[in-house]
Amino acid sequence: MKQARFVPSLLVVVSLPLSFPVLAEDALERVVVTGTRTPKLLASSPVKIDVVDKAEIARLSKGTLRQVLEVMPGVVVRRSQKDGYNVQLNGFNGDHVLVLINGQPIISPTGSSVDLDQISVANIKQIEIVRGAASVLYGSSAMGGVINIITEKVEGSQFSADYEASYFTDDAIEGDEIGHTSRITAAKAISDWQLGITAQNITNPGFDYDGETTSQDGGAVDKSFVQMSLSTLINSVSVQYKGQWLDEQKDKPQSSIPGQATIISYLSNVTQWQHDVRLEQQYDWHINTRYLSHDEESGNSNGLRQTDIQLAEMEAQKIYSTKDIEWVGGVVLHGDSLDQLNLSTGTVEVDDVSRESAELYLQGNWQQNHTQLLAGARIQNDSDFGWHTAFKASASQSFNAENTSWQLRAGVGSSYRVPNLKERYYVFDHSNLGYMVLGNDALTPETALNANVGANLRIEPTKSDWLYQVDINLHYTKADDFITTAVDVDASQDAGLDISVYQNLDEATLYGADLSASAQDDNWQWQLNYSYLVSEDGSSQRLPERPTHLVKASVTYQFSHTDTSLQLYGVHEGNVSPSIGYSSIAKDSFTTLNAVVQHQFTPQWQARLGLENLTDEHRSTEALLAGAFDARPIAARRLYLGVSYQY
Repeated sequence: MKQARFVPSLLVVVSLPLSFPVLAEDALERVVVTGTRTPKLLASSPVKIDVVDKAEIARLSKGTLRQVLEVMPGVVVRRSQKDGYNVQLNGFNGDHVLVLINGQPIISPTGSSVDLDQISVANIKQIEIVRGAASVLYGSSAMGGVINIITEKVEGSQFSADYEASYFTDDAIEGDEIGHTSRITAAKAISDWQLGITAQNITNPGFDYDGETTSQDGGAVDKSFVQMSLSTLINSVSVQYKGQWLDEQKDKPQSSIPGQATIISYLSNVTQWQHDVRLEQQYDWHINTRYLSHDEESGNSNGLRQTDIQLAEMEAQKIYSTKDIEWVGGVVLHGDSLDQLNLSTGTVEVDDVSRESAELYLQGNWQQNHTQLLAGARIQNDSDFGWHTAFKASASQSFNAENTSWQLRAGVGSSYRVPNLKERYYVFDHSNLGYMVLGNDALTPETALNANVGANLRIEPTKSDWLYQVDINLHYTKADDFITTAVDVDASQDAGLDISVYQNLDEATLYGADLSASAQDDNWQWQLNYSYLVSEDGSSQRLPERPTHLVKASVTYQFSHTDTSLQLYGVHEGNVSPSIGYSSIAKDSFTTLNAVVQHQFTPQWQARLGLENLTDEHRSTEALLAGAFDARPIAARRLYLGVSYQY
């Protein structure tokens, strides 16, 4: 099998950095960048952005991004067929949501959606989420929104270590009950250079609802991350290198062969490398380059496939400001490639396919007192699908009175997405479980028109420590040639399997509303978020696995006389639409609850105790065997205890 190669042409254009120092200590006045690609105070951003900071990330997860996004407003997290985790925003699945690290895309090994369980939370400074079309600034795949993970820039000499042990209280695997998460981070300034390294290992033995059967509901996972950074300043230009290595192994028993001791398992062995180089003139320009390689051997143990994916991108951008208008423009050169070999037959199923694209964008942000207007456009030339364009225009108006501030927002725009290589060529074979998902090289690009309107109210009563905020947002999207999967009836009958194929729907309509309310003082923090969604194709059939109602609530209490905090949070999904192929519905709603206690013993030592899925809400294997749809997650109650040290 020929090795896939891609060497991008280099075009030097300069840009504004996507990482920056926080300009204010107040969490409500934190700086965000994803909505405009320029630093803005959160309260002044003309684009609605949800933010989770470093402290909250540390409270929610010491492992991967999945646990953090599960509690973010409007975000739906789904366990994938490969025991990974994908995301939905505004009714768009993970194929239409762009996940970025420092403003650049990463490889999507699960179908065509990024696996949240392959992203470590180590060294994340904050996460910014923009819901709705974002193709003008971020191109293809940003139809449903953007999740931008901004990493820290290490400074000085640091050392930290963390260890966490976990246990599935009711469904642990006998003889292998304890999970382990460990991490060590070190940084050192040597002359004019800053070095940093982080090593992390996560071992999860999995869980099983019925120990008497061969099949296992949650597979065993062993993954390791190593992150490296090196930076210096040369004539006021920052030069940075960041690299990451990931090794992940999965083993999930599925079935046994009658009369034999052989067990057929789903296996996955992934090795991934990421290299980033960045040149930056802070608050003026930058040039970013990224190279990613993803080597994966996965599938059923009696039918493994070797898949090689590569991604290369150079992104550069420049900011220019006049009296009232802030202009930002840039260029992106992107390429990726895909190879796939069936190891059991020796057949090359995908033979070194690749695509390249060149993109230009320009956006202007006009501000006069409390009024902002935002307008921009993007043009892309794709090697396989030609020219595509996107535009957007939005406005915001702020009103300030004593103890009260308002912001009104409205916007319209277009977006697009070209089919990726996996949707066109990839073979995902789970035939021992009765299904396959096949690519379709006849797919055409999808386009969409989007509109939204929203308002934010902030109240700080006189002579009170409380702060209250309410936010409402309405959104509407009409998409043409919407890409999804559908069962191929004829192929399924011929093969005796459920064979799904990527295809274009004539159109899809997605609209809804998001309402958030919060209250906090020195001790309490209350948060309530409700999302309503309608998502239908052109025949008024619901798009699968989307909840009509999504509720997320949390309460955090910081004890006054001890460095102890308690957080409770819950997630409710109501009226989840079933996937195709089920004969009935067993359960279309569910609620999960979680709790974590955290205590700071000294400035260096901290401990935490948590319980995920308090009520042990999970999918019923009996319902699935009966052909009934069950919306509940494949999950188990997990107890964990961790300790951290920082110097």
